[in-house]
Amino acid sequence: MAYTPASTLTTSPGLNHLATVYYERTALDNLKQMLVFMDVTEPDDIPRRSGKTVQFYRYGVFGSNTAPSAEGTVGTGITPSTSTISATVSEFSDFITIASLLQETAIDPIVENSARELGYRAALSIDTIIRVELESNTGNDTAPLSGASTSISDLRSNVSLLKAVNVLPRMGSDFTGIFHPYITHDIKADNTAGGWIDVMKYANPSQALNHEVGKSEGVRIMESTNVGTSGSSPNVLYAGYIVGRGAIGAVSLAGRGPSRPMRDPRRGGQAFRVNVIPGRPQLADPEGKIGAAISYRYVFVSVLLDETTLRYRTINSDATLV
Repeated sequence: MAYTPASTLTTSPGLNHLATVYYERTALDNLKQMLVFMDVTEPDDIPRRSGKTVQFYRYGVFGSNTAPSAEGTVGTGITPSTSTISATVSEFSDFITIASLLQETAIDPIVENSARELGYRAALSIDTIIRVELESNTGNDTAPLSGASTSISDLRSNVSLLKAVNVLPRMGSDFTGIFHPYITHDIKADNTAGGWIDVMKYANPSQALNHEVGKSEGVRIMESTNVGTSGSSPNVLYAGYIVGRGAIGAVSLAGRGPSRPMRDPRRGGQAFRVNVIPGRPQLADPEGKIGAAISYRYVFVSVLLDETTLRYRTINSDATLV
């Protein structure tokens, strides 16, 4: 008997009941930026019922006195001076509402997934608010490069410029740096002897900072793609930041501040604490058509803490990879 191929296939006409698509219930991962700018701030709170504006102050530094005092003569007293910096907190918020029918029929846990994405939006917003504040006075803190791209020499020179105006390191003897991965590639490629120390060669790598990749010339470097850029392709300049102690503040209203952004959004979970409110029939929604609401709200401001002597440096650099 001659072989006869199957007469009925998945593509045969008339079989309208066949399922044509399988829908995966788990969402694919999406690409999120690395969030590190909160790690270079000096955190503070405004107590409740104390207004919206915080005022910082610092004393002026006395100069030296090299003139001998006249014997037997009472001298003239000197007067200390102070300067102030003020910042006013603002409210930041967003929300998502999910229809009851959508929640009941969606193939994925849509409330949980939406909460994760809204949490990332909140965390990215905080990260960007701090970065923009660092970039608000770049005319006085930007140093030229020593070559075509960022090198260990640039780290050394900018650390020296900070030390020259008596800025202290943030962590022990180290300043904190934030650079785009394109720029850390160039720093690592600098073959200066003893110039680069990979984070895995630390005495205790487990104590590394958020997204810390290594250190050089007294700068502990964290990577982030959420950095400022200027110019246009193929001549985009990526901003890098070297931050000393007391450079920038992160001020919240007590009990209403942002949660600490998750260190690595790739590890799952939400990047930020959000509110998930189950829906039910109520005065504003008597039919119960809203199945859930997701929201965040925080009261926050980021402020440069010293505008007379900036306690950070910005390096704008081309990248050799692109």
